[in-house]
Amino acid sequence: MTEDRSASFVELFFDLVFVFGITQVVASIHGHLDWPTLGKAAIVLQLLWWAWTQFTWTAGNADFDQLRPRLVLLVATAATFILATAVQGAYGDDGATFALAYFGVMILLAVFYASLVMGTDQMAGYLAYVPRLMAGSVLVLIGGFVPDDVRVWVWLAAVVLNIVSATAVESNEYVIEASHFAERHGLFVIIVLGEVLIAVGIGVVGQPGSTTFYIAGTSMLLIALAMWWSYFDWLFRIGEKALKAASGFAKGRLARDAYSIAHYPLIAGVILFAIGAEELLAHPEAALEDATRWAFVGGLMLLLASQLVMVRLFTGNLAWERLVAIASLGAAGLVLGGVSAATLGAIVCIALVATLGVETARHRDALSQIR
Repeated sequence: MTEDRSASFVELFFDLVFVFGITQVVASIHGHLDWPTLGKAAIVLQLLWWAWTQFTWTAGNADFDQLRPRLVLLVATAATFILATAVQGAYGDDGATFALAYFGVMILLAVFYASLVMGTDQMAGYLAYVPRLMAGSVLVLIGGFVPDDVRVWVWLAAVVLNIVSATAVESNEYVIEASHFAERHGLFVIIVLGEVLIAVGIGVVGQPGSTTFYIAGTSMLLIALAMWWSYFDWLFRIGEKALKAASGFAKGRLARDAYSIAHYPLIAGVILFAIGAEELLAHPEAALEDATRWAFVGGLMLLLASQLVMVRLFTGNLAWERLVAIASLGAAGLVLGGVSAATLGAIVCIALVATLGVETARHRDALSQIR
């Protein structure tokens, strides 16, 4: 295996079940856009995300041209599909199904990981990490069988324990193939950006045409394109280069902090934006309700904030234009609550596209070196 290994077809197939899972998370929020619902959805999304990240880390040791790794990932796909079907009812009648499926996926991961590193110098890292990971999985399992009002707290504790478990990279080295690792995360970003395109598509299909509607639709599409640009124009490439350049414990820390941890708020932000955008397109002439407005604006702010962290970790620099964009979006959310949804969408679109455009123009020479 080499540093330039690409994702395999079975990994791409594995990703498809997370498309369904994310769709279910979005569906669980629709019609219930309030803080308790968002908090519960954020926990479930983090558990899905963590399951995906663990297989991505493990894949650095796997050769999916071989039969056994392919079969394991196919079984994991089936188990994760069951997990995804229980997302909407995770805090209700499907809590046990969600918990059992999650625990089963993690058991499969632990056994798969052990089979790949047994007898190698990676075993020390495995023994340091997997018991902590499984402790979080046990909490998820327990949470599936407690009353609904207690479940959210047990699963929140599992989320915290999962993140804390990743401190194992401080004292152990793990196999991380930079090109493959960066590509896998880029593909997941594509998955969640697909939710934006779906939301925009649902919002425009069958709607009566008007100037206000066309302004809103065009703004949402341009924002979707800008969101892609914000990640794939240069951030994706600089991340891959930084990961290739890192070595030893530093490589594991960078992979953990910039990818496993910092990518989660990006993904959550894109999902929030998609929910807000769909509502915006449904009623472009009216002002958005507070919750919808902040899902729309706040989702983009989360996206940019996570990217600020990534840039800092990858380069040691501060992406000033994105900081300006966050401030501009926050101001728009605060002072433009009374304008029409289409007007708010157009202003947000202009702010985002303009700041990214200035960034691209200002760093054109440096960015050309990356490309």
